[in-house]
Amino acid sequence: MLASLLLALASSTGMQSIPVSTIYITLPDAPSEHLALHCARPTPDAHKSVLFIHGASFPTMLAAGFTFAPGDSWIEYTARQGYVACGLDFLGFGDSSRPPAMSSPANQAPPVTDAKAAASEIAVAVDELRRHQGITSIHLVAHSWGTVPAAMFAASHPHALSSLTLFGPIVPLSTPLPPATDHPAWWTITAQQRLEQLRFKDVLPPGKYLLETAVDQRWAPAFAASVPHVQGDPADALRIPNGPLDDIDSVTAGHYPYDASNVAVPVFVVYGNDDDVVNDAGAAPFLEKFTHSPLRWRLRIDDGTHVVHLEKNRHSLYESVNAFIHAAEDSAQ
Repeated sequence: MLASLLLALASSTGMQSIPVSTIYITLPDAPSEHLALHCARPTPDAHKSVLFIHGASFPTMLAAGFTFAPGDSWIEYTARQGYVACGLDFLGFGDSSRPPAMSSPANQAPPVTDAKAAASEIAVAVDELRRHQGITSIHLVAHSWGTVPAAMFAASHPHALSSLTLFGPIVPLSTPLPPATDHPAWWTITAQQRLEQLRFKDVLPPGKYLLETAVDQRWAPAFAASVPHVQGDPADALRIPNGPLDDIDSVTAGHYPYDASNVAVPVFVVYGNDDDVVNDAGAAPFLEKFTHSPLRWRLRIDDGTHVVHLEKNRHSLYESVNAFIHAAEDSAQ
């Protein structure tokens, strides 16, 4: 009954709902650990894929997979374009395993899930898509910190991808912050605190509000439910892997874990005009480093922050990434 109601609502809003299923992938070097790959397949014989990579603090189903209304998510939009649309949860996030260090005191282990580890997990997901899901072409779309392991993977696997989209990429700061001296395994935040950060009140002009209503209403409870509670922690504390923040400190100081000139596929850099991580001055020289990319696009979306994919102008992001993917495919013919 509920499924029928959801399908009817999706139809009434013009959205074709495509179910998202989760594939669990055992890690070759750690058989007790698994990665979660959330996929929407438009047709059984679809052979091209878009693989979404999340950022530093919340997983796929709170990002590209977040459902604003039945059938309305970035993953499902992409599936309706004919692609097997998937989103990877890195270790320590979403439906993937929590490494043992996430259950121990933070100061007893190095940062969990840094870019090197995340790039190797992308390799596992790409292998799964090619070997077991019948995929012959993969477009990688990464957000925020996720752009670091995504570009790292693309640089070290020059023939594995068809294109690379870097949405709100981490770039060097004009005045780097002093490096952190403490590098614990994980850090904590509450779901409500993270939602408040997503509003970007300190960045946007007074009175401007960009988050979608569904994010205000449902995002924080979903985020809280995506992270297991550890006995002894405050009731609302969410443990988040610290490797991404360690990487961000390094990259904003100008130290990348990859050589952009080794990326040999089309590259698209896209960001909001009110993004506090990257702007025109940072994006232009960043993209120029991809000297061996056969096609380079750069786009600034007005009325958007660092989380355009959760905001009212998200369809401009969806459509521009889709246009770039088609341009990358045309350029390869």
